[in-house]
Amino acid sequence: MHKALSWDDARILLEVVRHGTQGAASKALGVDQATVSRRLLRLEDVIGAPLFLRDGTRLIPTDLGRRMAEQAESAESALASAFAMEAEGKPEGVVRITATPMITAHVLAPALRLLRDLAPGIVVELIGAPENLGLTHREADVALRLTRPAGGSFLARRIAMVEYGVFARRGTDPGKLPWIGLDEMLGDLPEARWLAKREHEPVVARAADMETIYQAARAGIGRALLPLAIARRDGALMLVPVADPPAPRELWLLVERQMRQTRRVAVAMGWVEAVARDAFSPPPP
Repeated sequence: MHKALSWDDARILLEVVRHGTQGAASKALGVDQATVSRRLLRLEDVIGAPLFLRDGTRLIPTDLGRRMAEQAESAESALASAFAMEAEGKPEGVVRITATPMITAHVLAPALRLLRDLAPGIVVELIGAPENLGLTHREADVALRLTRPAGGSFLARRIAMVEYGVFARRGTDPGKLPWIGLDEMLGDLPEARWLAKREHEPVVARAADMETIYQAARAGIGRALLPLAIARRDGALMLVPVADPPAPRELWLLVERQMRQTRRVAVAMGWVEAVARDAFSPPPP
């Protein structure tokens, strides 16, 4: 006969995986060790497979045990988030959001009224900063990144693709204009590598951020590689066709796991994602 799994069983499994022994798990849960042992045996009976390998008093999770613990951890996080949001009521407080200066100035800032109407109690601090501004040290609560994160204690989701195109001031002859390039310190970026293929062509200026390059292109001193979704909305600029346009870059939304459980951060994160998805191309399935 099928026996239903309980949340208490899942919690015990999770704490044993976290602490490594029944004794340590029982202390964390505030129950006696016999209860932990009995629940684990019941759980393995229901599953029909071992969840731990025994090494003396130490319990080493099997692959199945580890997968089940990860699912239990996700459920625990979702419950904590739901209770935190319910307890907080209306979202209010400061939320720090970081992205490149180009995105904060031309994508997020123009959409602030939408967030204001949605949650008037939230005060947003927009931080136009390089990609290395941290989430783990609370320098920001939410971040938009143009590179896939390598790791960390945060949640990351690919939400859009940023396409690039060559632009010049409307009314100029792009073929006669020099390039406005990226500073050498940014030479490892995909945009810089694309421009490096044109190193035999003249360069009039370089800059370390896309917003400066954008303003230089608007001034008409040269042609520049710019985010397509932003530059094509500017009536002062025109798109210059090229035979080999650069590949689009992934846009990632990041939030620290614990901060995601606060209502104001969850609301602000939803706003950031909606605005970014509206501005840029959707990611491939």
